[in-house]
Order: sequence, then C-alpha cells, then structure tokens
Amino acid sequence: MKHLRFSPVAILLLVLAFAPAADRDQPKGEKKYASMPWHLVDIWWDIGGETPFESLAVDVTISDDVPSSVNLYIAPIGLGHLSKTAFYGGIQTQSDGYTKKDPKLRTIGPGFLFSMWGERSADAIRPPDGGFFQSSGHEGDFVSVHRPFEWKKGKYTYRLSKMDALEIDGKPYTWVGAFVYSHDKDENLFVGALRFKGEKLVLDRKVANFVEVYGRRRPAADSPKVTVTFGPPIVNGKAPKNPKAEAIYPKGVPDYADTVAKDGSLVVTVGQPVEGREKRRVKLIEGEK
Repeated sequence: MKHLRFSPVAILLLVLAFAPAADRDQPKGEKKYASMPWHLVDIWWDIGGETPFESLAVDVTISDDVPSSVNLYIAPIGLGHLSKTAFYGGIQTQSDGYTKKDPKLRTIGPGFLFSMWGERSADAIRPPDGGFFQSSGHEGDFVSVHRPFEWKKGKYTYRLSKMDALEIDGKPYTWVGAFVYSHDKDENLFVGALRFKGEKLVLDRKVANFVEVYGRRRPAADSPKVTVTFGPPIVNGKAPKNPKAEAIYPKGVPDYADTVAKDGSLVVTVGQPVEGREKRRVKLIEGEK
C-alpha cells in the first residue's frame, strides 16, 4: 500500500472528526456549535525548514489556576511530525489512562501527556514510574503516556528529547522522551517516552500550539478565563532565526479566544467573547521579508 502523508491541518481535522462527541447536552437557547472538543485557537509556527531532531522545547506561561472541573487542554506542542510521524503533547486539567497491570481506563485528574499516531503496541510506550498510558483507535491508531501532576499557574517548559536507539527485526527505532520543567518549583518531570520509527529523526518545518475545551458540553460562556503565553519553538537548543506564526480560529467553535504577538511570543486570552470576528486565519509573526 502506498504511504499517505497528511498535511498538519488535515491531521488536526482528523483528530476533531474522530474524537467522541460529548455534547449531547446542548444548552438551551445557545447557538449550535460543532461537536466537542473545541479548539478555541490553533497556532502554527513555521521554523523555516526541516531539521535533524535532537530536541524541541516550548515555554508556556499560565496566568491563573484553572479548576479541574473545567476540561481545558493547553498544548505547547499541539502538533508536529518526526520523520512523518505525527505527535503532540501538553497540559490537561483532567486526564485519564491505565497501567500495564490494570487495563481499566480511569480518570487521573490534572497532568501532562505525550501522544503519537500510527502505533498501537504497548511495547512502544515507556510510562514514568506511577504514570499511565493509552493505546486506542478512537482518534486513529495512537499511543500516549500520561503523568498526573497538580499543576498551577506559572511558567513551564515542555520539552521533547531524543533518547536511546534500538533495532527490532533489523529496523531502526528511537525513543523520544517528554519532560516538563516547572520554573516556579524548579522541578523537572519525566512524562514518559514513545518509540518512533527510524534512527535519524527529522522535525517538520511546521509545529503548532493550541488551546482546547473538551469533555461534556457546557455553555460557551463557562469557558475558563485564563491567559496562556506560548514562546517560540526552541529546536536543538536554539531559537529559529526567522520564524513565522499564524492563528487559526476554527469555524463552528465559540469565539472565546484571541491571540496577539508580544516580544516574539504569542499571548492567548481565553474566556472572553470576541464579537464580529471577520478573519479565521490571522498572521501574527511574519518574519523578515
């Protein structure tokens, strides 16, 4: 079978299409929106070209504590590709998962996660001590590691790093680990690792951030009020020389997020209605011409 490669936007649309609808409880009198989850904004960075991969890091600052009763997903790495394999990772108010000893899915509360598509084998998952994972087909085949953590407002650095390589049946693979550094607590946490196909991994030129509301349908006005600041992607320890960035506000989703560029970072204000939005794609950082 011929290998098919989907564009980054197509991957996000597939995620949204196959995600379970959790919005049967349509609030009375509210405008009908697309099925949950709602990507309030997708931010796409263009780092200029494909790059041999050693590490990818993104700073994220969260202005306020977000109650775990609200299902909010802040993704410093909303989507990327390593040698054509799609991945993402971030911070959730409510996560879930299971262990190899106990395959029953259960809610684990606030935490961090790292996911990869195109794989279902538990052998491709290395959860942390006391951590959880998933292997599922409800968003297309994917595996994911989850680490519970009672995160609060503050600054975090979400980082992916190339780890050990191995061969299976003569084919090369590479473990990639996810780590989150809490600047306020001076604490570095291992989220888990996933096994990618290939040895010399290459990072695609486009990577994303996003902010998402998920879970059971709630009134749009109940969207959490928080400001999220994403720094530029740092690749192999260096900032890209001439990055570009644009925000995409998906159709059919409540307009409860707005994004501006500030000092090379992108500031997303969540929870305030944006009236009369005319543009769904907004260039934020255009780079040098």
